[in-house]
Amino acid sequence: MADENNAKKTDGTNYGESPRTDDPSSTPSSHPGACCYEIRVRDHLETYWFEWFEGWSITNLDNGDVLLTGYKIDQSSLHGALNKIRDLNLTLLGVKCYPMDG
Repeated sequence: MADENNAKKTDGTNYGESPRTDDPSSTPSSHPGACCYEIRVRDHLETYWFEWFEGWSITNLDNGDVLLTGYKIDQSSLHGALNKIRDLNLTLLGVKCYPMDG
């Protein structure tokens, strides 16, 4: 009887396995369906928080909101940024996806 904690997909991959970081196919720009995302949150971010959002352009807007822009972002990267927004207790105002050409 197989241990449920060690369950494997039919292709032999462990469910709990972390993706390989040295695999070029795991970079956001190489995933089909990657988009340009804009995430808007309330209240300016201090510059020391910018490192939390590596791969995202961050703009503190005149109205007090913050615009995070990511190019060629896949779903995994989007969810990572949204988790960080949650962890920082920021107020999410909106998320927009703009499909990337080619």
